[in-house]
Amino acid sequence: MDGILAYRIAAQGLAARDRTPAEVAGSFALQDSPRGAALTAVAARSDGAGELEAMLEARELVAVPNPRTAVAILPAADVGTYLAALQPPDEQALKTVFLRAVPGDYEASRERAVAAVGAALDGRVLSRDALHEELRGRLPAEMLPWCEPCQSHHARRGVLTVAALAGRLCYAGQEGRQPAFARTDQWTRLSPAATEPARAELARRYLHHLGPSTHGDLAAWAGVSIAHAKLLLKAVEDELVDVGGKAYLLADDLPLFEDPPPARGVRLLGAGDPLLAARDKERLIADKALRAKVWRPIGSPGVVLSDGRPVGTWRMRKRGRRLELETEWFGAAADVGAEAERLAALRGGGVYDAKP
Repeated sequence: MDGILAYRIAAQGLAARDRTPAEVAGSFALQDSPRGAALTAVAARSDGAGELEAMLEARELVAVPNPRTAVAILPAADVGTYLAALQPPDEQALKTVFLRAVPGDYEASRERAVAAVGAALDGRVLSRDALHEELRGRLPAEMLPWCEPCQSHHARRGVLTVAALAGRLCYAGQEGRQPAFARTDQWTRLSPAATEPARAELARRYLHHLGPSTHGDLAAWAGVSIAHAKLLLKAVEDELVDVGGKAYLLADDLPLFEDPPPARGVRLLGAGDPLLAARDKERLIADKALRAKVWRPIGSPGVVLSDGRPVGTWRMRKRGRRLELETEWFGAAADVGAEAERLAALRGGGVYDAKP
């Protein structure tokens, strides 16, 4: 097995499933994009995955959009640190986060986005459609392009992400089939974090769970500019070792990197799993054709890990009242029965049908 893959499996708790949901979220790598990804990711690392929804409802965990516009789930106490670390430090970094959301003058657009979203959500929770309706009356026309699928003018996701990084927007559950939003500084106790310590903490957590890493891989994973990624790693430069190819690891993690414990058993990793989110995908699957099957532009499957090795892909689909597991193997099949039953129960299906 690739040594980097073995290290990441151990560092993320996949080798022993010994993490709590809060510890999984404390990696800064847990996301709920696509929806349901967080439950599957926690289930692969913790026996407490059934607590996830209750922890979100109790606001022990908080969900915010990250710069890649994925839904990041974090311990409430860590939200301020996470946002401070990812605040764009300059105009180029801000442009990277906005993407195509606004034309030019990114700093002025940031100010408008933060003010408009903050005012719209002040003291209330709004559904996605209700929030966009509010923003149509608060943002200039150039920040509200026409959306053909929606047949309306609305702010692009980059506008919401910039507001989220300023502590003005987080997820607040669902309203019907739509996500609901609240102001982060009102939804949870948002403690301001100093920029440099926050950058250092994000870099440590990223490298511990997804190291060794290059600047470029960190930038792509976080959705930030290369210059911003360099600032993040610079904040911990005295704690790093280069393990080859300008791939950096925390010196404190060298013993685990050099002698990771063996992984045992089967894990079902869903699309969006922290292990699959690493940008050096060849570390997980060396074969280019197999990588194309796993990481698709739309509708990626999950990956079956058996004793720490990727051995196939999986999907779980609802068929009436039952959940059906579809698998495609890279070679010999693994016994996924117990793991599939466990995940089906967490998803509310209780039982599943295996479909090779």
